[in-house]
Amino acid sequence: MKLVSASQPISDVFGEPGTNVGGMMERVRRTMSNLTEIPLADVHIRDLLAVDTQVPQKVVGGLAEEFSLENGVALAVMVQTVDLPMQRLAAAIEADLRVKVEIGGIEAEMAIKGALTTPGTRQPMAILDMGAGSTDASFMREDGSESLIHLAGAGQMVNTIIASELGIDSMDLAESIKRTPLCKAESVYNIRLEDGTVRFFDKPLPPHVFGRVCLLHSETDLEPLPLNNVPMDRIRSIRRSAKQQVFAANAVRALERVAPAGNVRLIDFVVLVGGSSMDFEISPMV
Repeated sequence: MKLVSASQPISDVFGEPGTNVGGMMERVRRTMSNLTEIPLADVHIRDLLAVDTQVPQKVVGGLAEEFSLENGVALAVMVQTVDLPMQRLAAAIEADLRVKVEIGGIEAEMAIKGALTTPGTRQPMAILDMGAGSTDASFMREDGSESLIHLAGAGQMVNTIIASELGIDSMDLAESIKRTPLCKAESVYNIRLEDGTVRFFDKPLPPHVFGRVCLLHSETDLEPLPLNNVPMDRIRSIRRSAKQQVFAANAVRALERVAPAGNVRLIDFVVLVGGSSMDFEISPMV
């Protein structure tokens, strides 16, 4: 990642032929080429996010279905987009609705115009648009001119890391773990929250949550996790580490690219937008 930072602007990224990474990069290019009907040679990867993680591997020859955690790297890439697919979509909508359709502009441009409606903000200001697949940043100067950047990695990458390190197959469960605080039902009348505080109840909790680590959707809505013998602190540590390595790291990367003189301290206002910005831990991390 230091090399990625030192090599900006990046025109393209390739993996070494014959390696797993090389195959992954080519699959990305081929998939985008097939979806957009753009020639393979015109598909370019403009950003890369690499995150250290751990992957459970089944022990060969084990008698008790043992698994061992091995080091791995999670990769996300940003593919350069072109107007052609959007123009086709606009034409299809226009033909169907018989209403003239125009492409409004780049997503980060739209986001910063919307962010200006946030009470207490004014130019110059920056927005961080943290969605599912990318982290976008835009900086609007006092004269109205803008700087934009689109970086690889966001909510889906966090889900992938959580699922990998906890050894779960359901991405919906990984999404719930990412977005929901944890607790443990220590008795039929109390739970211990992940920050160590204890909450008591007047009525007994359902018996199926007793002694289980649960997702705390609301004060009375507890969802037990199907993770046997995984402590609550371990789950919380994996969740927070994934967010730090993706959301927090990408926030710094993005703001440094658009900030005056590359110094994030020169930005007075930063507005968080996008689905991932609603996460209960993201604002303090950023």
